[in-house]
Amino acid sequence: MSEQILGFMGLMRRAGALAVGAEDAFDAARENKARVLVTASDAAKNTVDAMHNAAAQREEPLPILRLPCTKKELGSALGVRECAALAVLDTGFALALCKKLEQAELIASLEQRLAREKKRKAKKEARKEAKKEPQAPAGARTSGAVRRIAEKKGRPGQGKPGSTGAKGPAVGRSKTQREHKPRVTGKRGN
Repeated sequence: MSEQILGFMGLMRRAGALAVGAEDAFDAARENKARVLVTASDAAKNTVDAMHNAAAQREEPLPILRLPCTKKELGSALGVRECAALAVLDTGFALALCKKLEQAELIASLEQRLAREKKRKAKKEARKEAKKEPQAPAGARTSGAVRRIAEKKGRPGQGKPGSTGAKGPAVGRSKTQREHKPRVTGKRGN
């Protein structure tokens, strides 16, 4: 069980979802970034007391989990020498950790928080989609760049499908225009 949890902690570290070390965990708790505070089984009494103080400073106290591993084992899983305390910054990871540690009382509150965060994110995405400019009809031939330039210059007719643009046909110069270009051949000078 403890090996599985330590492997999961390493995954969270690589994902950037942890504030490793007591000071970083305290900072995350003060800045309302922490979702769960975690201590090793052999963490010092002062460290545990400081974690409890950091957790109690918020309106809704942070939960504190005690892992069934030592500082050295936890540090090894996280890629540091020793780690007595840390904070989980992501709600989904905090929920998964609570499920692995079978913390039933925390699972419900974290599931509610995750649902609120997903709802908030969906609203933000919907607002972002609503702000986007309308898409061109399916048969439109003008590129987005031509349409934006025409709108910027105040030429509403330039961005419509089938228009040729401000400088003539989009295909380039005609064959007769290419033929009349003078060519330079031979030697210079004489």
